[in-house]
Amino acid sequence: MPRLGSRFSALVVGMALQMQNMQSAFPVRPSHGYRAVRPYQAPGPVLATGLFAGSSLGDWLRRDAAAFQGLHLPRRPHWPNYQEEIDRAADSFGPEGQVAMRIFPQQGRVADFQQVANEIGRGVSLPQDLMSVIRADICALGRTVASLCPWSKTFIVKLELMGEHSCPRWHRDEYCARAIVSYNLAGTNYATEDNVDFWELDHCGNNDHIIRDASKVRQVGVGDLLFIKGRKFPGARGLVHKSPPLQYANNVVLNRLVLKIDVPSL
Repeated sequence: MPRLGSRFSALVVGMALQMQNMQSAFPVRPSHGYRAVRPYQAPGPVLATGLFAGSSLGDWLRRDAAAFQGLHLPRRPHWPNYQEEIDRAADSFGPEGQVAMRIFPQQGRVADFQQVANEIGRGVSLPQDLMSVIRADICALGRTVASLCPWSKTFIVKLELMGEHSCPRWHRDEYCARAIVSYNLAGTNYATEDNVDFWELDHCGNNDHIIRDASKVRQVGVGDLLFIKGRKFPGARGLVHKSPPLQYANNVVLNRLVLKIDVPSL
């Protein structure tokens, strides 16, 4: 008569083989109907969430501002709503809808944003008072960005029309940083980190799953100055943001005029 222990061992082995056969017959893989198990991630460094709001560009250089994923300077636009003029100027921006210049600062010298400000608007058919605002922003914002990123070997200044080719997906930039100003329609949307499902952001890419509470999505205003840290900014995780929803007139997408100053790499 076989021992009880032997019978029990045989039963356990049989159950294990049965489970193995079931797993082979019905493998569980991540798909549209299933979600992969989230691996444990150790907590990272404690950084401030959201934006640091200053009362001047100089405030962005304060030590307490360094912990934030983005920097914000609210500003009420003092120029008219030039939507019709901006839409009419689309052809002067070329096939890519932008004019861009790259600056290579020399060692020990401040990057010359004044020269870029003088040249970037040539050939662009925009009202002169609006171009005066843009030139002043290039100089002031450019110098501040250069102070925030003194290690950067290049800066890219862009004046761009964003219409159908905007970026509606929530994301973090894959470069160091970007400063951006919207001169009409609407400003950039962003989310605080406690309102973001980062696993969905990094793995799913579905906008409806990334934001935990859509009512808590935030937006900067027209004319506001915004500095967005990307994944490659030293010590930062990157601000989660996206372009604002498209706006239409007579079923035609309206163009949003934006200034961008990019810091592509260290």
